[in-house]
Order: sequence, then structure tokens, then C-alpha cells
Amino acid sequence: MLNWPVVSWLWPTSAVRLWLPAGDKAVAYNLEAAPVQDEKGLRVARFDAVVLPESLMLRRTLNLPRLRSSDLMAALTLELQNLSPFDPSDLVWVHEAVPQDNNTLTVHISLTSRKLIARHMGEVFPENQPLSPEVWIPRTEGAGFLILAGFGEARRKRYGVAWRWASALLALLVLALIAASVVTPSVQLYLRAEQAHKAMYALDSKVAPVVKQRESLARTTGMINGLAAILGKPMLPLPVLKLLTDLLPDDTYLWSLQMQGTKVSLTGQTANTAVLMKLMDATPGISNVTAPTPASKQPGATREQFVIEFTLNPALMVPSK
Repeated sequence: MLNWPVVSWLWPTSAVRLWLPAGDKAVAYNLEAAPVQDEKGLRVARFDAVVLPESLMLRRTLNLPRLRSSDLMAALTLELQNLSPFDPSDLVWVHEAVPQDNNTLTVHISLTSRKLIARHMGEVFPENQPLSPEVWIPRTEGAGFLILAGFGEARRKRYGVAWRWASALLALLVLALIAASVVTPSVQLYLRAEQAHKAMYALDSKVAPVVKQRESLARTTGMINGLAAILGKPMLPLPVLKLLTDLLPDDTYLWSLQMQGTKVSLTGQTANTAVLMKLMDATPGISNVTAPTPASKQPGATREQFVIEFTLNPALMVPSK
């Protein structure tokens, strides 16, 4: 994707001006490809590299078993002590490892001297030397180059890191803008819903007293109608109230009591509605114990809200002492 024209400018390849051994110049855009003759590239290249001639290098090929990177470097360092004709402080070397099918490595070592490199640069740049030129050598196999460390390659790496950070920040900014454009409608809907919720809460607070008065009126009307029905029937309310007072546990509270003939309807709270119904069903004079609606419990409450209906049989009611 980084090679696509749309995004390639975010992650550009740094052009390097190569000073070839023959005296001419070329442009390299990466280490793996052969250099090209590009006049525009030569003018805009920000970095320079000197390609060492073969006469300044010693090459050696070794066949080694496949080793870890640290073990391979240790083995090559030991081998160079015997191969190098240069002083250790003057030695510069690089290697390339080519894996083989028989679980071995073919390692090509290229070594030279810092003094030879400095002498060659003096010949290549007799007057004005570019800023921190790199030192490249041709690969032993195939096209491309290897970089001898310790010269000007650090400047190009710092430039690449800085550009990558800038590209990453720009990409993050674009993603943030896209995310903001996607989230904004949802945030607007949330704010509208929150505003509607607050308006509904304010409205509920205003009408709450009126609703309570209406509910109180409805309960009073129901109680009056129930009393009227009771007074017109032979079933007296006092024995029923006495029965329920003795029957109901201490953790049970009644909100309403309705009597229509021998049918009684209770509404209230209790710790366990099922236990209460079993207790009532086992009481003499009470039958057909049912719950028209399931018991419910509000979040955080300790008691259940119930509606229980049953039928009274005055002949079977045990008088309380």
C-alpha cells in the first residue's frame, strides 16, 4: 500500500546520490535495486553515498550451520581475527547471509580499512565533500548494495524516523476526524434524549401531587364501595379483620382490603408471597386462595408486592379467643 500513488507521499523513499567507482553518478531508491541514471533524482537527492571499488575490499565466503544472530556475529568476529590484515581499530566489515536448503548458511564477508575509505573519498571529493556521505559496497550475489556502518547512514535513518512520525501523526489526525464525524450524530441523539429525559422528569415532578391526589381519591372510592357492599351483605367486616390480624405475619403490611360478599381481595407487601398463600390456604374458613397477578419486587426492596384473593366460609371460621 505504501507504493500506491495515493499514500506513497506519506512514506517516501529517500533518494541517494551514488558516486560510482568509474567517476559517474547514479540514483538509488533502495538497497535491493540497481541504481538508475535520473537527472531529476540527482538534483533532488538529499543524501550521498560513495560506492567502493572492488580493489579496496577483501571478500571471503564461509559455509556455516544456521545460527542465531548473536551466535553468527560471534563466529564471524572470531573468523575475522584470522582473515583481516588490518588493525582491529581500522577494520570495517559487513556480511550477508544466504540460507541454503541443507540447513546451512552461505555467508559472504566484505572487509576493508577506514584509511583506504578516507583516501578514496579524498579522490572522489577533491574539493567539496557532501555532508556525511555514506559508504556502500556492491553485493556479492545479485544486484543491490550493502552499507558499511559508522559513516553517514545515521543521518538518513534519523530523517526517515522523523518523516514516519510525522506521517503517523497525520494518519492519527485523519482517523480522529473520521471518528469524530461518525460519532457526532450519535452524540447529538444522546444529548437530545438526555434533554427529553430531563424535560419528562420535570413534568413528572409537576404532576406528581395531582397523580397522588387522584390515586388517593380512587382508593377512597374503592373503600367506600367495598364498605357499601359489605354492609349490604350478611358477612360482617369485624370478624374478617380480626381473622386477618391474627393470621398475617409481622412482616406483612396491607394497603387495601376489599370484601364483596364472601370474596376478599388483599393488596400489600410481604417477605414471601408464596409462604403467605400457603398459610392462608391452611387456615379454616379460607378457601380458593389465588393471586390474580404475580408478586413483584422493586430493585433494592426487601418485600414483595402482592394481590391475593380468597373466599370466606363463615361456618368454618374459628373464632379467635
